[in-house]
Amino acid sequence: MQNNSDSSKSGGFRKFFQEKGYYIVLFLCIVAVGISGYLFVSNAIAEKNSLNESLSVATSAAVPPDAQAGAGKKTQSTQTAPKSGARDSDTAETAAILEGDDAVRAAAEALRVWPVSGSALAAYSVDKLSYNATVKDWRTHEGVDLAAVAGTPVKAACAGTVTAVYDDEFLGTTVVLSHTDGYTTQYANLAAVPTVSVGDTVEAGKVLGSVGATAILEAGEDSHLHFAVYHDGSPVDPAEFIG
Repeated sequence: MQNNSDSSKSGGFRKFFQEKGYYIVLFLCIVAVGISGYLFVSNAIAEKNSLNESLSVATSAAVPPDAQAGAGKKTQSTQTAPKSGARDSDTAETAAILEGDDAVRAAAEALRVWPVSGSALAAYSVDKLSYNATVKDWRTHEGVDLAAVAGTPVKAACAGTVTAVYDDEFLGTTVVLSHTDGYTTQYANLAAVPTVSVGDTVEAGKVLGSVGATAILEAGEDSHLHFAVYHDGSPVDPAEFIG
């Protein structure tokens, strides 16, 4: 009796599986696909989140401390002001140059030279009379006659300004220079056309013209330059002026 009951149950299960087995297998397949899909989607989401975190870290990474320190040092070095010592040195050097220029300018203004290099044919003489070979008499001589052949360049004895260019009745073609401290110098018996004009500023040694033969009062002498110096209108020994 027991065997019949067990056999009946076994047959009932087989019949159940035969009738419902298809649906059971389909259900299990659907469950398996759902679990697989869930796992796939979960893994994809996890990978995406991981990638986003990586990108966020990379783009928001802070500048390394060493780089920050280097940038700070570079900025500081480019904005550092020159040392005051360097500025003082430049100022002193500039002042020395300007002072040197002033010294050179002062030396040039103080320089005095003989207008020609010849010896004296007739000396400076205002305290006593000297013999004039042209008119054959005795008279004062306010300048010095320096021997020089016709055409010899005549130079400015000192830096100054040309104040007069004219033909003197007795001394011929004449140039007059005005200097500092009330001095004037006179260059006579020049060739007819001097190389300077009134108003010209000249330095010592500047050529004013050339030796000529235009001084009627001194025509009896050998070729020469008549050179005279005055201070506030009074004659001065040219030798003392030149030094």
